[in-house]
Amino acid sequence: MIRISRKEFDNVIEQINEVLGTGALITTITTFIIFVINIALTFLSVAIFKQTTVNNNIISFLFAQHPYIMGLITILLLPFVEELLFKSQIFKNTKFLKEHKVIKTIIVALLFSSFHCITEIVTLDYKVIFSLINYFIFYVITNTIYIKSNYNIMKPIAIHMLLNTLSLIITI
Repeated sequence: MIRISRKEFDNVIEQINEVLGTGALITTITTFIIFVINIALTFLSVAIFKQTTVNNNIISFLFAQHPYIMGLITILLLPFVEELLFKSQIFKNTKFLKEHKVIKTIIVALLFSSFHCITEIVTLDYKVIFSLINYFIFYVITNTIYIKSNYNIMKPIAIHMLLNTLSLIITI
């Protein structure tokens, strides 16, 4: 996948400089907003349905067993792979609905959220609704930033990494 997405990294130094420079404030504010939404929707899910997703439970369990390995995977590897897959490969490089970015964003956001809640979807567990909304909102916001930043893949990767870091910190 990285080989296929290599053109995303043609100007990686400029992309990183933009994230750390003028884009740092936007990245931080966006991450904070997504984090607040994440906490609110997770609280609703736990308060109303008394559960989280199987995906979150597995990550929490593995993190308790292997905190350093899971920390690296969750903070560095997964955001990188997921953003490349869903933004670079599925969103940007598919000709499907090429001229309709809003509709395409919604469709890929549904795919992204379904990917994170696949166990509950397969078992038709309606209690996953808040998690689906959470992942959907995350994708729409980060994809909008991706499009507005002239397809700078480092911005959504940075937001995703920061969000996963914050999520791990509050679960410790």
